[in-house]
Amino acid sequence: MVGADWDFFVSYTQSDRGWAEWIAWTLEEEGYRVLVQAWDFVPGSNWTQSMQVGVTRSARTIAVLSADYHESVFGQAEWLAAWAQDPDGSQRKLLPVRVEGCERPGLLASIVGIDVFDVDESKAKSRLLNATSSSNQARCKPAEAPAFPGDGRAVTWRAKFPDDLPAVQRIPARNPNFTGRANDLQELERGLVDSNRVVVVKSLHGLGGVGKTQLATEFAHVNAARYSVVWWVDAEEASAIPDQFAALAEALSLKIPSDPEVLQAEVRRALRESDGWLLVFDNADTTRDIRPWLPTDPMPAGRHGHVIVTTRRGGFRELGQVVEVDILEPEAAVELMLARAPAADPKVLADIATTLGYLPLGLEQAAAYIDHTGIPAGEYLQLLQSRTGEMLARGQLGTNKNTVATVWTLSLDRLRDEKLAARQMLDICAYLAPESIPLDLFSNHPDRLLSPLSEAATDPLAFNDVVGELVDYSLAKRTESGLQIHRLVQAALRAIHFERALPDPTTPDE
Repeated sequence: MVGADWDFFVSYTQSDRGWAEWIAWTLEEEGYRVLVQAWDFVPGSNWTQSMQVGVTRSARTIAVLSADYHESVFGQAEWLAAWAQDPDGSQRKLLPVRVEGCERPGLLASIVGIDVFDVDESKAKSRLLNATSSSNQARCKPAEAPAFPGDGRAVTWRAKFPDDLPAVQRIPARNPNFTGRANDLQELERGLVDSNRVVVVKSLHGLGGVGKTQLATEFAHVNAARYSVVWWVDAEEASAIPDQFAALAEALSLKIPSDPEVLQAEVRRALRESDGWLLVFDNADTTRDIRPWLPTDPMPAGRHGHVIVTTRRGGFRELGQVVEVDILEPEAAVELMLARAPAADPKVLADIATTLGYLPLGLEQAAAYIDHTGIPAGEYLQLLQSRTGEMLARGQLGTNKNTVATVWTLSLDRLRDEKLAARQMLDICAYLAPESIPLDLFSNHPDRLLSPLSEAATDPLAFNDVVGELVDYSLAKRTESGLQIHRLVQAALRAIHFERALPDPTTPDE
């Protein structure tokens, strides 16, 4: 293409970013000019306009093919735009590159492409360069990636072959049904590279069961090839963190000191000397629990240290940016359920998703129950509506120890034992509509409330503290008009009330 600004535009979907960066890096090492969203679409730029420019001003388009790419509306628009400029393939405008064993539907089946999966990096590189070989221009590019200077074009890590795993890793198994979080993944990734080479911390905050752990797990797997160390820390119990760092020290071939402070220093030193690392603190309760274990020393030029924290609790902005993780959009909710129960009627699944308030844990539970039992989706919906509490306890997911019936148990018990007024308010909210609940419903009627909530309702400062405690545990959201409680939190509370009201069969008087 005469006057092309780039030799190649790499079209991909977010889940295949690792492949896209590896392809772009490999081609640029050979002197090609490559446009790729991950490096060139800087904050503030018009994303869709940049894609259009990429397709029209690049000599060729590489379509990174995967099952996710075929589902991407933007991906389809990009490769079709390239095909439309060269429908007979004489100019080789479109090069399909498969990165997994997926079908090549429609017009893509007629275009000669290559596969770079299920082979080692050397073979994949050879296939890519053979397919893209043409005259190129020499460039004086350094052998290593330059340090990040502050614009969106440079990167501070070398793009590794996406099938490479970190030398040191501890990551939960990937969820094959992960769905509907492309924007959250992008938000999580945005800003992780810091121009001052400090350690960057991002916290994922939200209601239990909303998918924070799954989002962090997906990020770790998608981006694993960028790091030499990826280590997952179960942070729910602060007392268990030292043993997990001792295991990290052992994996790093360090001597394991008995003094926790020495252990922290040794691990921080080893991480600083690595090519790049990612630590995930899952389900942290307070910043106080994890702060001693956070590496804080500036990283050497060209290296990076990232921390992801998942939490239901407030107060984590003191560590860095907080990303709010919300329920799924309706279409994504149905898509998630179909992945586990593909034979179910999508319209009925949409009704189930509405009943479950689009909470990912509830959606996966429902789909797993339908899949395992073979129950028709319509019959499941009837049971869910008539016997909600019992159904929320069914459909446990593999290694996930929680169901919707249990995921909030610890938080609810803590409120009962330590913040009784807040628990009393929540118990009342369980029987109200799942809409914004006016707070003056409580403050205007303290005589109808039990102690200590009745006393708090007469004192604006104390009452605000009670509301804040529910928000702090992510059991409620405060709105301009009142308090919002997720419908499944309400259902779980009602189930607890019902269970406690049942007679005890072991007591004769009952």
